[in-house]
Amino acid sequence: MAMAPHVSDSHKLAETYLQTSRTFQYISASLAFLLWGGWAYFINSGTTSTSGIVPAITQGSYSFIITLLMTHFITFQYNRIPAGVWRTFLPPVITISLTGTLLVFIHKLVGTPEILFTVTPALSIALLFSFYTVYKLHSSSPHERSHNADNP
Repeated sequence: MAMAPHVSDSHKLAETYLQTSRTFQYISASLAFLLWGGWAYFINSGTTSTSGIVPAITQGSYSFIITLLMTHFITFQYNRIPAGVWRTFLPPVITISLTGTLLVFIHKLVGTPEILFTVTPALSIALLFSFYTVYKLHSSSPHERSHNADNP
């Protein structure tokens, strides 16, 4: 029977995986702001140039914050789910479901005209990144490697 790694061991793994420079994190978040904020402006600008500004600032700000927090949230979930298929799929699905629901709600509040076209590309990339994060956590875990070697 596969057992989840001890939380302190998983925590050490997560700390090792998440050790990136603050500069890199803020550059990534800033690029997310520009990319997805620019996308929101382009999609929502419609007939006047001002109709895209609020959605652009909303999407850009949300993307900035989520870029800084998403890896931590996925790692937190990953470390609390026992090894197995659920550990692979639940953290990305839960993360994107929660962040996507909140993002749609916020866009509805600010009156974004094209919510679906605004959020779909960003959430699609976020889902791929979430699965990549789980893959990196899984492949760098000594417990997971030994479990997979025992059960080919």
